[in-house]
This record gives sequence, structure tokens and C-alpha cells, in this order.
Amino acid sequence: MWIAYERAVFRSQPHRVANFITGIVTPHAKRAPENGWIRLVLEWLGGVKAALG
Repeated sequence: MWIAYERAVFRSQPHRVANFITGIVTPHAKRAPENGWIRLVLEWLGGVKAALG
């Protein structure tokens, strides 16, 4: 039971994150690249990418 749940979570989360990045973060970064919040989000995402890659 736990394994099935864990697999379901690991399968769904990358899609949710990708949708968030393409649907929310990218348009925000294009419209307001100087915004402090979006710059911080992009730095966090860069750190995650570096850690995973």
C-alpha cells in the first residue's frame, strides 16, 4: 500500500511542478524580470536543477 502511494506521488509531482513553471513562473518572469520575488524563485529553481542534474 505504501509503495503504491509513494509511486503515485513521485509520478504526479514532476508534472505539477512542470505545469507550475510553464504556466505561472515563466510568464511572470517574462513580464516582470526585475521583480525580486520572481528572481528569487528562478534562483531556487536553478539550485534545484543543479542539485538534481
